[in-house]
Amino acid sequence: MSEAPSDFISARPNLIAASIEMERMLSGLTDSHGRVADEIHVVRKHGKRLRGGLAVIGEAKPCIRWIAVIGRMLGGSRDAVVRAKTWDSLNIDSSIPGSVEAAIYSILGLEAHAAARRPPQEVIDWSLAALVQVRNRLEARSDEETAELAEKGSGHLKKQLKKRLKRALQRVHNEDFHDCRKAAKAWLGGMSIVAPDLEIPAKSETEKLADNLGDENDLEVLAKWLTDRGFTHATTRVAWKSLLKRQEKIRRRSISLIRKELLPVIDPKN
Repeated sequence: MSEAPSDFISARPNLIAASIEMERMLSGLTDSHGRVADEIHVVRKHGKRLRGGLAVIGEAKPCIRWIAVIGRMLGGSRDAVVRAKTWDSLNIDSSIPGSVEAAIYSILGLEAHAAARRPPQEVIDWSLAALVQVRNRLEARSDEETAELAEKGSGHLKKQLKKRLKRALQRVHNEDFHDCRKAAKAWLGGMSIVAPDLEIPAKSETEKLADNLGDENDLEVLAKWLTDRGFTHATTRVAWKSLLKRQEKIRRRSISLIRKELLPVIDPKN
């Protein structure tokens, strides 16, 4: 794979365009015609790609955190929808009147319905102001400087991903797999902006792992929600049994993907 600076010469204009596009998306949330949760999901996905791109060029951490804060401020509504969908995916019988499952199902549905509300204008205003500052910093750079930084940064993010993949296999801790997901998203998302035409080694395998870890994260989000509301293993045995069984299945798949499909391609020497 060639990684000469010329491969990254469009990094700066692409990042500026991505920033402008996110500004447009945020402005559109004030007139979303009832599709707020879906549109917020698109904004957050775009924001993760932009964060990855900024990480590739070594942008200052406060700027990257601004984009992360935007996603977190908007995340509550989308998380409510994801929790409801994740519960549905577990195929738990929630139709029995008076059951704890029926109660959980109704609360999840109520919160998902409430997610259709538009974010406060103050949130949009702050987010737009933060993006303008990020864009101003990008516009102050040259194409050549940004391309050189992107070339170096792409290698750094790839090494970071390899390190986290190996650590996940060694320790098998939840936080390690969460770190793998973030590293995979940052590398793939960032490279899709700074060098969209560059061939990425193990791209399909990394995408597959990121999707699988995303499913696992959705289950963790639901598990935390249940715990925070007092729906423990003792009070909600059937739901927890289904959830943990699904988590175990997905975790085994993640380990297999890392060991058999991803690392042999991304790190063939080992």
